[in-house]
Amino acid sequence: MRRTVRTLAIAAAVVGLQGKEGDIFRKVIGYSLALLALISLLVLLQSTPVLGWMLP
Repeated sequence: MRRTVRTLAIAAAVVGLQGKEGDIFRKVIGYSLALLALISLLVLLQSTPVLGWMLP
């Protein structure tokens, strides 16, 4: 988590939004959690016959 905060602070400084790190984090957390859910679902389905053909 510390690395995420550091990266977010650097990105905010680059685009001139110092002090707005919390706002940026709130906007992107939903996308991050959705992507996590999608990847988790993909891995789960790969462990079943539904998408088991994708793995060697």
